[in-house]
Amino acid sequence: MSRTKKGPSWLDLVVIVLLVPVALVALVVVLLLAPFMLAYSTALRVLIEIVWVARGKRILLVYSRSPVWQPYIESTWVPRVGEQAVVLNWSDRATWKRSRSLAVRAYRHWAPRTEFNPMVILFTRFPRTRRISFYSAFRDWKHGNEATLRAAEAQLFEFSDELRRRGA
Repeated sequence: MSRTKKGPSWLDLVVIVLLVPVALVALVVVLLLAPFMLAYSTALRVLIEIVWVARGKRILLVYSRSPVWQPYIESTWVPRVGEQAVVLNWSDRATWKRSRSLAVRAYRHWAPRTEFNPMVILFTRFPRTRRISFYSAFRDWKHGNEATLRAAEAQLFEFSDELRRRGA
């Protein structure tokens, strides 16, 4: 006895009829917005090159007044990378609502949705940026494991030391 092949069920057809237009609209929106997002990203990076990098600032340091990391960052990192950094305090974010600050714009553009505090954004050779998140590292450090923090710090300090060697 041969089995006849059934066609799609009515539920399959409903899903297809609803999802295909939604997927097409999403694709069109992405294709239309992508050039604008690329242009914004490039313009922001060019502005950072003009305003910050020209003055030797290639690091955006973002942290808050958390008792877990504030004293450590201010006593260890700021003396070492402060000349090369623009500092943004996450605890003051209530004042950022209408901010036109370049630091706030850079933070909003390149920061991830999670584990964004503390972190650094490194403005490497144009147009690249690199981000180092320290949230998990400080969480581990708080519980006695320094390895993650030391590894993340090594990346930051290596970048900073290289800038100092190049005189950039």
